[in-house]
Amino acid sequence: MKVRIKTSDWQALNYESAWACAFDFKCVSEITFAPGEFKLVETWVVVEVPAGYVLQTSPRSSTFKKFGLIQTNSIGIIDQDYCGDSDTIKFPFLNMRSESVTLEAGTRVGQWMFVKIDIADFEVVETMWNKDRWWFGSTGHK
Repeated sequence: MKVRIKTSDWQALNYESAWACAFDFKCVSEITFAPGEFKLVETWVVVEVPAGYVLQTSPRSSTFKKFGLIQTNSIGIIDQDYCGDSDTIKFPFLNMRSESVTLEAGTRVGQWMFVKIDIADFEVVETMWNKDRWWFGSTGHK
């Protein structure tokens, strides 16, 4: 897989264990969030996603507990064609705490995972075969 690194200060892309399905993003440099502040955290990495896959970005499970940061787009989807020389991946984080939060260089806050994809063919129909479920909680009361 081709990876372009656009900084000399980058942290290695590693799977942290033999069983990890995602690899961690480490902050390239120190970054501080004021209370309620939104920032795009730059990775300085361009990835050429392999054919048949999408690269999914998400916060690590401990990111909110440790730092009070949420990734504002829930997950990020990096398509195969997002790989121009300047198409670096960024993490959109929002500080939910009432105090400033500083991430030191090397802090692991996000993770990247390759997900195999299929492309769907769509068929427009007049009606669907199943009864209406009426949205949330429709499979039961408990």
